[in-house]
Amino acid sequence: MTEDFRTEELLFMVRKISLDLTAQIELCFKSENMSGIQAYFMVYILRHHPEGTYLTELSHEIGVSKSTLSALIKKLREKGYLYFQENPCDVRKKKVLPTEKLKAEGNIFLQKAEEMESEICSVFSGQEKAQFWKLEQKLLTQLSGMEHEETKTDRRFIYREKSFTTAQTV
Repeated sequence: MTEDFRTEELLFMVRKISLDLTAQIELCFKSENMSGIQAYFMVYILRHHPEGTYLTELSHEIGVSKSTLSALIKKLREKGYLYFQENPCDVRKKKVLPTEKLKAEGNIFLQKAEEMESEICSVFSGQEKAQFWKLEQKLLTQLSGMEHEETKTDRRFIYREKSFTTAQTV
């Protein structure tokens, strides 16, 4: 990078990468009855929460609002891939779990994800991947620190643009 490199170009490039990744997910996973985002979300569940997790935890982990996440989970429940387990101590707290159908078909989703991720990241060396990870974390920390007081009191706005999906693609 040169000294005259413009921050605006960097930020636009980050946004373009985000959009291109979403497009790749759609191309790789989209089927007749499911969007690519829905399929890739199931990959996330299989990788990180095969024994289930709670909606609030998922929302914080992946940066998607609870309402967007609820809509996504609702569609996957209707298709028989996820289900809720109620907490006997608190009926409002429901655990999201993969169904037997998702467990049975999971290897197909995981294989597609690994192939796609491997191809996308094939341009990086191991050292570059590690450096990219550190830079992403640094940028996310900066963005989190920039939240305004009103977003700290109204938590709905904290995750609005950090998601890898939007309500339209759910």
